[in-house]
Amino acid sequence: MPNTNINTIARDAKVSTTTVSNFINGTEVFPISADTKKRIFDVMRALNYRPHVGGTLMRRAATRPGRLGFVMGEDCRMRTLTTVGLPLIQRLLVELEMALETRFGWSLTILHVNDENSRLEWNEQLIGIDCLINFGQLNAQMCDVTVRRNLPLIELSSTEEFRKHGDFHGVIEEYDRVFWRNDRQIADLFERFYADGARKFLFLSSCNIASLRPDYFGLDAEAKLRGFESALAAHPDCEGKVLSPENVGDFGMFREFELVRRLLAGNIEELRQADAVIAHNDIVAYAAVSAAAELGRRPGGELRISGEGDFDFLRYWYPKIVTSSVDYAGLTEELCRLIEFRQKDRRSPCRRIEIPTHIVQR
Repeated sequence: MPNTNINTIARDAKVSTTTVSNFINGTEVFPISADTKKRIFDVMRALNYRPHVGGTLMRRAATRPGRLGFVMGEDCRMRTLTTVGLPLIQRLLVELEMALETRFGWSLTILHVNDENSRLEWNEQLIGIDCLINFGQLNAQMCDVTVRRNLPLIELSSTEEFRKHGDFHGVIEEYDRVFWRNDRQIADLFERFYADGARKFLFLSSCNIASLRPDYFGLDAEAKLRGFESALAAHPDCEGKVLSPENVGDFGMFREFELVRRLLAGNIEELRQADAVIAHNDIVAYAAVSAAAELGRRPGGELRISGEGDFDFLRYWYPKIVTSSVDYAGLTEELCRLIEFRQKDRRSPCRRIEIPTHIVQR
């Protein structure tokens, strides 16, 4: 509704414009009652109203291209170039950015805050954003700001579970969820190699598992470990062992290449006797490839090696390996559908969408 403004919201919710302003911006001196919050919330949803904070910076008749915000929720303080340097995130954002421009004429903005508990910072970061995608851990202040601004939020994760951080007391939790299952990816790879005749399995986990980093382990690392263990338990005719690189406090994916090489040097007989090696990701897999080559073993034939992620920059490495990946095209399509849907409808129940994964034979 083009004529809908803060006065319309106040009138229909039977509150003052100051109360509506305080609700939207989180600037109330005294707490707004739950009943009042709900009335304002319901009216904003019914009228599909979102405050245009940046409107004062442009002429009233001016048009503004849409903007999608992306937050690396696992560490919302992560800088832009660090975020796009993560292989999984890079692959996702490249495809998403192209789709946004083609389908909506929107731009993509990677957001971060210095203080994740600062409402002021979240308010500033979300100015002019039309939809927000958060990958991984959800921040309480971020969620509260998106609700108060009636800003669509999509929670994206590579596991069925995800973390929350901060005080969610009194925060209205409203977001759509899109996820895929890392545990199923590993189980599918196991079944693929089992069908090919493998019976002696080696799983190379990340150093970011709970037993090595109990304070803040990777949910994806644990999911992949569970996937391997459940697949192994389902096949009593198989042998399997989990090897994990040491925890050195640096959890970067590229560092894992060195750590896994060091790990396998101390477990060379395990690698020599394995029929199949299933790795936490493509980088770990290529560490196994390099160690196996020194034993005169190469992937394919009597030694099978798989990764996960189908990282673009490893596609042209040699020798080729089997890998597993989320369906990036399907993921991008579902995200675009959700964005389009939520621009028109803010009242329908939150959606929960699982994206399939598939095995890639390079």
